Amino acid sequence: MIESEHNVYSSVHSTSRRSLVGATLGVIAGSLLSNSARAQATFPTRPIRLVVPFAAGGPADMMTRALANALATQTGYQWVVENKPGAGGNIAASHVASSPADGHTLLVAGQAILAINKPLFGKLTYDPDRDFAWVGMMGSQPNVLIVNTEAVPVSNIQGFIDYSRANPGKVAYGSNGVGSLAHLKTEVMAQIAGLKFIHVPYQGAAPQRTDLLSGRIGFSQIGASAAIPLLQGDKIRALAVSTGKRSPALPNVPTLIEAGFADLDVPVWFAAVAHAATPAPVLSTLRQAISNATATGAYGAEMAKQHGTADAISVDAAERMLARERRIWADAVRITGASAS
Repeated sequence: MIESEHNVYSSVHSTSRRSLVGATLGVIAGSLLSNSARAQATFPTRPIRLVVPFAAGGPADMMTRALANALATQTGYQWVVENKPGAGGNIAASHVASSPADGHTLLVAGQAILAINKPLFGKLTYDPDRDFAWVGMMGSQPNVLIVNTEAVPVSNIQGFIDYSRANPGKVAYGSNGVGSLAHLKTEVMAQIAGLKFIHVPYQGAAPQRTDLLSGRIGFSQIGASAAIPLLQGDKIRALAVSTGKRSPALPNVPTLIEAGFADLDVPVWFAAVAHAATPAPVLSTLRQAISNATATGAYGAEMAKQHGTADAISVDAAERMLARERRIWADAVRITGASAS
């Protein structure tokens, strides 16, 4: 009898405990769903800022302003472009990483912030691998290898390789600084092909352009929007583009892959990222907004003016791309010994 009463008590106690746990979990789940729904329903509550890590007037800034216009038209929200240049993008990245994770502050980020700066600087106030969530690709354009044919007398990429190999340490190139995309990519090319160049770092695009036109440096690798206006006559010639396929803006210019540089499908690209702790419903809203805006004809036309494209990619594809580029640029930093620390 005692055993029977004990069994009954245990059964009732167990049932009550399960009911209590179930009810508690139900309340928690309901609360989470309610909070998620509330976050989505009340977003945005103020203008959404797009923080650009460069000064106004450059390719990333122009791309962002075109996107802000398209987003405002598509969503009816107010989108504000805010420029925070300096420290290779680290000032802007740190600002967004320390901002509230509510989706109202997005970072415009490319290879420097998301793939290069961590191995280059060694220690950052943010972690590009963990502090940001992908929102959407804004656009990309090829880097173009252009030469001054008076300084480097060649007409195609194979001629350039042959000339550089025959003149080790005599051909100079410009970049935006140690650890910049152009610096690292050129040194990866040099390692693959057994070449040796002279690196001339610059503080800005204007002095680099001046020295290329004068022949003080023999070549540069710069974005298509800056390169194509220089291709007037035969003095400055485009030899290759750094994309997986030929650029519609330069259909007769081969890719670096065609020239034997298999891993150099590395266009210049910029994406919008948010704080990693942004609520999932808000991230979903932002991703859909940017996907819709970049698919519009008006935005595509603006990108074409910059000799770029606005091809959307999924979050999974973005993660694969980032993993690949982080490997490439970490190796490049190691090979070159580049350091900004």
